[in-house]
Amino acid sequence: MYALAVGSITTAQRGKSILNKNGIKCGIQRYYGEKQIGCGYVLTVSDNIDKCRNILNSVGIKILDVSKK
Repeated sequence: MYALAVGSITTAQRGKSILNKNGIKCGIQRYYGEKQIGCGYVLTVSDNIDKCRNILNSVGIKILDVSKK
Protein backbone atom coordinates (compact mmCIF):
# COMPACT_ATOMS: atom_id res chain seq x y z
CA MET A 1 0.00 0.00 0.00
CA TYR A 2 1.20 3.50 -0.85
CA ALA A 3 0.34 6.91 0.52
CA LEU A 4 0.30 9.81 -1.95
CA ALA A 5 0.42 13.10 -0.04
CA VAL A 6 -1.57 16.06 -1.35
CA GLY A 7 -1.98 19.58 -0.01
CA SER A 8 -5.62 19.64 1.13
CA ILE A 9 -8.70 17.58 1.86
CA THR A 10 -10.37 19.05 -1.23
CA THR A 11 -7.51 17.86 -3.42
CA ALA A 12 -7.62 14.44 -1.76
CA GLN A 13 -11.37 14.14 -2.40
CA ARG A 14 -10.92 15.19 -6.03
CA GLY A 15 -8.06 12.72 -6.48
CA LYS A 16 -10.07 9.89 -4.94
CA SER A 17 -12.97 10.58 -7.29
CA ILE A 18 -10.68 10.62 -10.34
CA LEU A 19 -8.89 7.41 -9.35
CA ASN A 20 -12.21 5.67 -8.64
CA LYS A 21 -13.48 6.66 -12.10
CA ASN A 22 -10.34 5.00 -13.52
CA GLY A 23 -11.07 1.77 -11.65
CA ILE A 24 -8.55 2.29 -8.84
CA LYS A 25 -9.78 1.87 -5.28
CA CYS A 26 -8.32 4.34 -2.82
CA GLY A 27 -8.93 5.92 0.54
CA ILE A 28 -8.17 9.21 2.27
CA GLN A 29 -6.22 9.53 5.52
CA ARG A 30 -4.43 12.23 7.48
CA TYR A 31 -0.73 12.66 6.69
CA TYR A 32 1.57 12.16 9.66
CA GLY A 33 4.93 12.44 7.90
CA GLU A 34 7.72 14.85 8.66
CA LYS A 35 7.27 17.19 5.68
CA GLN A 36 5.09 20.32 5.77
CA ILE A 37 2.38 19.71 3.15
CA GLY A 38 -0.49 22.09 3.74
CA CYS A 39 -3.47 20.56 5.54
CA GLY A 40 -1.89 17.12 5.31
CA TYR A 41 -3.93 14.41 3.61
CA VAL A 42 -2.93 11.32 1.66
CA LEU A 43 -4.58 9.08 -0.88
CA THR A 44 -3.94 5.45 0.00
CA VAL A 45 -3.68 3.11 -2.97
CA SER A 46 -2.52 -0.45 -3.51
CA ASP A 47 -2.52 -0.43 -7.30
CA ASN A 48 0.35 0.43 -9.62
CA ILE A 49 1.85 3.57 -8.11
CA ASP A 50 3.14 4.88 -11.43
CA LYS A 51 -0.30 4.61 -13.02
CA CYS A 52 -1.87 6.48 -10.09
CA ARG A 53 0.72 9.25 -10.23
CA ASN A 54 0.29 9.62 -14.00
CA ILE A 55 -3.50 9.87 -13.73
CA LEU A 56 -3.31 12.47 -10.95
CA ASN A 57 -0.60 14.48 -12.70
CA SER A 58 -2.60 14.49 -15.94
CA VAL A 59 -5.45 16.37 -14.20
CA GLY A 60 -3.15 18.79 -12.37
CA ILE A 61 -3.04 17.18 -8.94
CA LYS A 62 0.43 17.61 -7.48
CA ILE A 63 1.80 14.74 -5.40
CA LEU A 64 3.86 16.23 -2.56
CA ASP A 65 5.26 13.00 -1.11
CA VAL A 66 5.02 9.26 -1.66
CA SER A 67 5.56 6.67 1.04
CA LYS A 68 5.08 2.93 1.30
CA LYS A 69 2.89 1.81 4.17
